[in-house]
Amino acid sequence: MKPVAEFERVRTLLTQQSTASASDSALSQYEKRLKALRQTLRQERHEYPLGAILVSIGAITDRELNRALSAQHHSKQERLLGELLVEMGLIHNKQLTHALAIQHAASSLQDSNNNNPFGGASN
Repeated sequence: MKPVAEFERVRTLLTQQSTASASDSALSQYEKRLKALRQTLRQERHEYPLGAILVSIGAITDRELNRALSAQHHSKQERLLGELLVEMGLIHNKQLTHALAIQHAASSLQDSNNNNPFGGASN
C-alpha cells in the first residue's frame, strides 16, 4: 500500500478508535505507525509539491501556503503540510484528498514517462 493511502487509512482508524474509547495500547500502536509513515512521507520528493498543487487549484493562496510552511518549520511536532493546513482550517480533508490524488497521478505519469524508452513522446 502506498504510504499516503496507508497514512490516511491509519489516521482515520486512529480517529475512529479515539472516539470509540479503544485501549491505550491500540491507540499507541496507531500513533507509532502514523509517526513512521510521517517520516516516510516527509522523505518523499515529488515533481509537484503539495503546496503548489493546492495553490494552483485555488484551495489556498501563496500567503496561506507560506504561513503554513513557516508554522511547519517552527513546530516542534512533526506535522505534514496537508495535516497542518487542515488543522489551521485553511483546507478541508476533501480538498487535501483531491490535491493528493493530483500529486499521485502526476507522479505516476512522470514515472511511466521515465520508463518509456521514447520519453513519453507520442507518434
